[in-house]
Amino acid sequence: MCTKHHCHIVPEHILAALAKRGSKSCKKTLNDTRRILEKRNTLLNGLLQQELRIAKGERLIYDCENRFQQRVSLSRSEGDAATDDETINNAYETSGFVRDYFKTTFNLNSVNGEGMNLVSNVHYGENYNNAFWDGDEMTYGDGDQQDFKEFASAIDVVAHELTHGITQFMANLEYQGQSGALNEHFSDVFGTVIKQKYLDQSLEDANWLIGDTIITESFPGVALRSMKEPGTANDFDVQPDHMDNYYAGPEDNQGVHINSGIPNKAFYLCCLEIGIDDAALLWFETLKFLWRTATFNDLYDVLITTSTTLIAQEKISEKTIAVLEDSFSSVGLPQKALI
Repeated sequence: MCTKHHCHIVPEHILAALAKRGSKSCKKTLNDTRRILEKRNTLLNGLLQQELRIAKGERLIYDCENRFQQRVSLSRSEGDAATDDETINNAYETSGFVRDYFKTTFNLNSVNGEGMNLVSNVHYGENYNNAFWDGDEMTYGDGDQQDFKEFASAIDVVAHELTHGITQFMANLEYQGQSGALNEHFSDVFGTVIKQKYLDQSLEDANWLIGDTIITESFPGVALRSMKEPGTANDFDVQPDHMDNYYAGPEDNQGVHINSGIPNKAFYLCCLEIGIDDAALLWFETLKFLWRTATFNDLYDVLITTSTTLIAQEKISEKTIAVLEDSFSSVGLPQKALI
């Protein structure tokens, strides 16, 4: 969930569903989520109005010591040796891998392009069932070991959340309706891309799941979301994979997590035809040209325009435009009349 770019990996409706089944930890996490949103609801505008200061993209890992408070104790900084706390080391490693992927692949200097330091907070709260990007730093709970477990070691979770930061500074997609679903979509795209790179997987080996390593055996499902088969990841997964089933209700900020399944499926289909590297480059370059209120149709149009440029530069496959047309048609896009 993400309001004013305060983004959680576990959506509010899943926490609520688990709370209804009797999970006190999920109920507490849900309540704290609301509190944090109220506290942070003006953060984004303040950040975007600040003068950019060039930094080195260094990692700073803080131990919250199970308090509901960030930056309690600085435990590991860039270049420091590993500690005795594996959660701290995991946060250091995963955030570094994500940072290095974007730098090496796209020459992006940290999430804001100006070397913004990557601050991570671990051991947040007690039995806290979430991880979130709040506009300027990452925070990870340890999970309650009943439904969720340590979040900081999950590469797709870390990549998903840090990509919210990139989207924040690059396109600032409004977090409601279709623009909000695109915000979630881009985070899932690079969550799965980076996960496959981290695990050295082929397209065929990858499971295309988001959040499959943070759930326990008692969690009612296999992951939070599926890029390959939206709507099948867990008992509460209502993601559609086609515009015919588009959710137009008020919940989930007008369906930001729910409807992201539609472009997610299109991305998966594209990857099968042009490969994940070409697709990742195309989606990254497309993000640069999106805007706050962009819709699914806008995503499609900008992908086509960006593809034309990248094909002319011989950076992606010549068949990309045809693949985009087929993949998006398979999920009911573009629509003749916008929702």
